[in-house]
Amino acid sequence: MKLTDAHFQTFIDQGFVVVEDFYPEEKRAAIAAAVRRTLPAWEAIKDDPPDPPLLKDDFPYADQFFNQLIVDWDIIKFVQRILSTEDIHFRYAHNWARYPDPSGIEPKLHIDNGNNSLLPANADNRYGQISTWYFPETVPADQAPMRIIPAPHRMDLDKSQYLTVPAGTIMIFNTHIWHSATLFTGKAGQRYSVTRIYGRADHYWEGVRSYTNRGRDEHLCTFIGTLSAREREIFRFPPAGHEYYTAETLAALEEQYPGWNARGEYNL
Repeated sequence: MKLTDAHFQTFIDQGFVVVEDFYPEEKRAAIAAAVRRTLPAWEAIKDDPPDPPLLKDDFPYADQFFNQLIVDWDIIKFVQRILSTEDIHFRYAHNWARYPDPSGIEPKLHIDNGNNSLLPANADNRYGQISTWYFPETVPADQAPMRIIPAPHRMDLDKSQYLTVPAGTIMIFNTHIWHSATLFTGKAGQRYSVTRIYGRADHYWEGVRSYTNRGRDEHLCTFIGTLSAREREIFRFPPAGHEYYTAETLAALEEQYPGWNARGEYNL
């Protein structure tokens, strides 16, 4: 789905926007099936559930399907508009599965800043990273729907909105607004989410988790080798034409990221 001016205005007004049917049904179903391949459904683990009741998979993914899903230009262009720059960096991605939680402990309301930036939060959208949560399956009220408070209301719990949403819904939000999961009170099922986070390239004080230390990771190397020069910039690589690129470094890059110059974009 194309993100519209109306979606943008909603984001500006409340710090987040919820969009149903974000992908065509065929793609939604493919995402749901791919998540289930790596994060089992409740029926498969109910006799030996995880403690705490949460399983995770994160970037760089062994399943290249999820690495490729990060390069979503509809989302990236929306983030560029919000953050007032063409120069966007991917920050982090993860898939989660939440399961029935017998603890009775309600998750804490928080903002994604203490673990996302060296700077305290402020009211300027440019200083909040943009987090996207996609729910490939229906989220009912008893399966830990996210709670989110529109930005003008800060921490006013009476203004909470709960993401009990149909399958295929995405929520895009500024990491400076208050939110949390809720308790998974149901006795069965799971709540899947696919999260991708982006920020301004020039905000070097921001970031959720580093991946510059993963340059030899086989899954990352395979993924980077498939991308265009412009797409690689989103993952912190210098643009084509940068002085770093020489015959020697291009040979080394081809060895590390097979397919590096398959499109001929780095020709000297």
